[in-house]
Amino acid sequence: MTTEFRIRVEDALQNEEVRANFRRAMDGLMTRRLDQFPDEAELQRLRTQAEAIRSNSLLNLPQLLEQLEQSLSANGIKLHWAETTEEANQLILQIMQDHQATSMIKGKSMVSEEMGLNHFMEERGIECLESDLGEFIIQQDGETPSHIIMPAIHKNKRQIAKLFQEKFPDIPYTEDVDELTQTARTILREKFAQAKVGLSGVNFAVAETGTLCLVENEGNGRMSTTVPPVHIAITGIEKVVDKLSHVPPLLSILTRSATG
Repeated sequence: MTTEFRIRVEDALQNEEVRANFRRAMDGLMTRRLDQFPDEAELQRLRTQAEAIRSNSLLNLPQLLEQLEQSLSANGIKLHWAETTEEANQLILQIMQDHQATSMIKGKSMVSEEMGLNHFMEERGIECLESDLGEFIIQQDGETPSHIIMPAIHKNKRQIAKLFQEKFPDIPYTEDVDELTQTARTILREKFAQAKVGLSGVNFAVAETGTLCLVENEGNGRMSTTVPPVHIAITGIEKVVDKLSHVPPLLSILTRSATG
């Protein structure tokens, strides 16, 4: 652990507002998740089934990756392989340049966060705008996600209202959550229409059918994948599953756990 990271951890732990924001949000998140799994036996059954599916995928991963490439190609999807973060960023940059694209609208993608894609593209004059509401909020504040499901969990509505007032002074100040959400949607709609490229993550990539499955709850994922002329889906190889029939149980446990 670096000295800088230790200092940041200590600062966060001593920030009473941040601690209160996390506590309030996490209490609600954990309660909602428990409500989704009232039957403990069903939860254990789903966990066992999901573990078996994942184990099968890992055991047969080399063959599944080859099958996935063939299936994607049959569906008209071009697969690019990257072994490093730098290689992945360069591949995406090349796609942007091939389409003379200067802006990208993004659905939620933790892989792109880990790659530092936004920073990489912005250094090369390409705008990358997050369209997931939580990601959009922290991007405006120059931060990174604090939670894999709820990226802006450390902020309360007053902090977000002040941030929007600073970044979008022409929009009236409000601490009403619905109005803040609508403000973000209004800004993003224009960006969706302008961007030549949309980027998303992938929850499951099905080797059998060449199907890319994406879970979202705000409409931003659907917009990112359908409105811009070009769609880039980015994923790690651990998201590959063997058969389409393996997806429903995985979706059942994923969507009910992601109760943000």
